[in-house]
Amino acid sequence: MEIETRHLRMVKAVADEGSITKAASALGTTQPALTRQLRRIEDNLGGPLFQRSHAGVEQTPLGRLVVGRATAVLSVLDTLKTDASSLRTAPAQVRIGVRFGNALVGLIRGLRATLPSTEIVTESETRIDGLLDLLGSHRIDFAVIHEYVGNEIPLDPRLLVRPVGCEPGFVLMSADHPLADRGELDLADLADETWLLSPLDVDREADCMTRICWDAGFTPKIGHYLSDGLSVELIRAGEAIALSTPTNRDSGMVLKPLAGTPMQVRRLLLTERDNPFADHLDKLARFTADVLTETLERQPVYRSWVEHHGPLAMTRPRS
Repeated sequence: MEIETRHLRMVKAVADEGSITKAASALGTTQPALTRQLRRIEDNLGGPLFQRSHAGVEQTPLGRLVVGRATAVLSVLDTLKTDASSLRTAPAQVRIGVRFGNALVGLIRGLRATLPSTEIVTESETRIDGLLDLLGSHRIDFAVIHEYVGNEIPLDPRLLVRPVGCEPGFVLMSADHPLADRGELDLADLADETWLLSPLDVDREADCMTRICWDAGFTPKIGHYLSDGLSVELIRAGEAIALSTPTNRDSGMVLKPLAGTPMQVRRLLLTERDNPFADHLDKLARFTADVLTETLERQPVYRSWVEHHGPLAMTRPRS
């Protein structure tokens, strides 16, 4: 006979009650049936576990050993059951990482519609490499990043990738800039300007800027690497210009489209292939894309641009 959990509970009940009769009652069985089971257990373990006394039963040395081990094993098993039950009944948690608020809104809407009982935890990360690290180390389930068309980010083949938007790159300049009243600008017209880059994505943005400026016949003069707050003040004052997407709406500045749309920014929704939520990727991508599109279409400068050029294709192949 193999010792089972129920046998350990019988032994512990006898030890706790100090009486086979009381233990039988607590276990919902009869005294003769429990006595027979105890004999089988004792035969298996090689000796008596209890001896009768005037007060009921007392543990033998072997009994004290077995009761001690049984108590420890049963405690672990009971904790395991409690933890497993808690895990089953607790709402699932999905963790997302983003850089852009509009993408966050779309992703949260998609998660609430797709997984209504899921707890949503957000992780803000300013660097794209940081988001990819969080995704690769399983600290987030989904990430929304951007890349520049023509300077695509090499992505781990273990990732599933869905494009959720593609936006034209505009030039952000002071409303008092001499070119602010013109329509589309030729990039070559900006050859003498001082450019500003964000330090958060400097390598990829610089690569894109260098490529499109070289194609236009000049090398860009990059004079500043500043965060959003400082860059706005410098651009508004007319001391620099910057590449931007059409969602920038700060006062005192204007967004000017570039002829030929040399810069395009693609937004991507990512998850790992083995992520437990990966089956929902396509639906979440649709929600995220819808919100990004709605945000763009609220911008007059983008509506005017898309009337003349049409929306950009999201051409990154599915993986």
